[in-house]
Amino acid sequence: MVNPIGRLEVITGSMFSGKSEELIRRIRRAKYAKQKIVVFSPSIDNRYGENKVYSHNKNNVEAHSVQTVEQMEKIMLDNVDARVIGIDEIQFFEPKIVDFCKKYVDLGKRIIVAGLDLDFRAKPFMPLPELMAMADEVNKLSAICTVCGKAGYASQRLINGEPAYEDDPLVLVGASENYEARCRIHHEVRIRDHKDVALEIIISTHKMDNSKIYDILNIREYEIFNLEKNVLLSELKEKIRDTNKLILNISDSLFSIIEREYTILDFITEYRKNANITIVSETKNGLEDYVQTIYNILKNNDLKIKNVFIDNLSK
Repeated sequence: MVNPIGRLEVITGSMFSGKSEELIRRIRRAKYAKQKIVVFSPSIDNRYGENKVYSHNKNNVEAHSVQTVEQMEKIMLDNVDARVIGIDEIQFFEPKIVDFCKKYVDLGKRIIVAGLDLDFRAKPFMPLPELMAMADEVNKLSAICTVCGKAGYASQRLINGEPAYEDDPLVLVGASENYEARCRIHHEVRIRDHKDVALEIIISTHKMDNSKIYDILNIREYEIFNLEKNVLLSELKEKIRDTNKLILNISDSLFSIIEREYTILDFITEYRKNANITIVSETKNGLEDYVQTIYNILKNNDLKIKNVFIDNLSK
């Protein structure tokens, strides 16, 4: 028996262009036709809840929330008779997602994917360009620029109301970023102007005096500045510009607010190209898990962890 001819449909565009809405519409049409459907969404995108694909206006369809292609393959073992496979926010999946799509198109399935074609820098966001080249049908949707009302071209990432920096990670975990659709003229990405600053950041689970900090880092020529949630952001940045060599001592939560929605984590992320991070903790009940959580958050945001000390022992 010859397999039916498969089909790959790509829905793309900037944020707020209606990609998920269009994916949901097509999935619902297939459901009305009594076709068996399997829908996947990345577990990293849980803005409105898991196990569903949501549009910004809260329309939704049931979906499997997954992290890897291997998880998708296991689900497909129980759904070999599915005729339609939907995948939302496909840019968050690993590169193997391309082979997954090709495999099931070759098996005669109708594959409908939705995702961003450009990242916040307005550069191609893999794997969409490759999938667009393979697709039977590509629909590029456009949003409305929030500045001038013209057709949106790319997604503008804003942190504390300011455009993101070019070398920020593609995906920020836990940072207070917001997004808008922008046209070519009003889309903006900042370039860092503090390349000569040397920062040592010490994140501790307890208060430490300056002599202890110097002993741990073994850097005497650096000035120490205590970064706390009530510090003025302008004062902090001025201190960095004036000093060039600075130790930032942090004992508050990474999610403590410095100013408006701008957190300590946002600040560390902004200066991550200049910063070495040391985590210091005592061995008390619950602290090991807390240190591991801090470590994971920092690594997920592409931050350089120089060392971890627990009771003065390097880990």
